[in-house]
Amino acid sequence: MKPKAKKKLILSLIKDDLINSKLVNGLNSFGLLAENYYLHLSETIFELMDFKLTIAQKEKLFGRYMRLTEKAKDIEISTSKKRLNKLTLDIYEELCVRGKK
Repeated sequence: MKPKAKKKLILSLIKDDLINSKLVNGLNSFGLLAENYYLHLSETIFELMDFKLTIAQKEKLFGRYMRLTEKAKDIEISTSKKRLNKLTLDIYEELCVRGKK
């Protein structure tokens, strides 16, 4: 896969993960047990990014990824597409930097 196409796919998966996380967390806040509906796209994202990290480093990066995705809770997705796109790109760039360590 060409690097540009791969980046576009990864960005799309991050954005989808943010939207899904926001939905699941919203349902949980209403008392519905929605934890089983996470898509676990982070596993696919990390695989596509082909990190050469130890298991401990990947776990640390995953924790960072999860903290960053929590920021989606403050975004009104239907009206703030720019903020969602910026968060998506910020997460991608953070993963690129930290995944190379």
